[in-house]
Amino acid sequence: MKILVIILTILLGSTITACQQHPATSMPATTDTPSELIISLTSDATVDPHSGLMGLHLGQNALKNGISITIFLNVHGVTLMAADADTISFREENLHSVLQSIIADGGQVIACPHCMEAHEIQPSDLLEGVTVAQDTSMISQIKRNPTVFTY
Repeated sequence: MKILVIILTILLGSTITACQQHPATSMPATTDTPSELIISLTSDATVDPHSGLMGLHLGQNALKNGISITIFLNVHGVTLMAADADTISFREENLHSVLQSIIADGGQVIACPHCMEAHEIQPSDLLEGVTVAQDTSMISQIKRNPTVFTY
């Protein structure tokens, strides 16, 4: 019986030692690289201005919190650049005004050239500060592993 108690004591001691938590390893230090956010604006602002405005508001909030942003107008999102789009509002908030504010605060806005063509939008229709995407515009940003939201 004495031997059984000794064996059980050894086993219990081994189990307790194995189950003890090890000190947490420290997380690697974050880099000084600022966070990046791409807002892929695909919704048609002429049909659903609320969706577009949600994406723009996220961009404004990101900028206020030190996150660099790019708004990528693509698919139907380029309709925000159509000739009569300067009147698009949701609950009395004009989407062009919000977009201009984002550009003024350092946000980048890029429009898809293929999507512009599909919606018959010319480069001359773009707001000041909005650029037409080049072949590598978005790829170079994607390589930096940003967070992407789609509206």
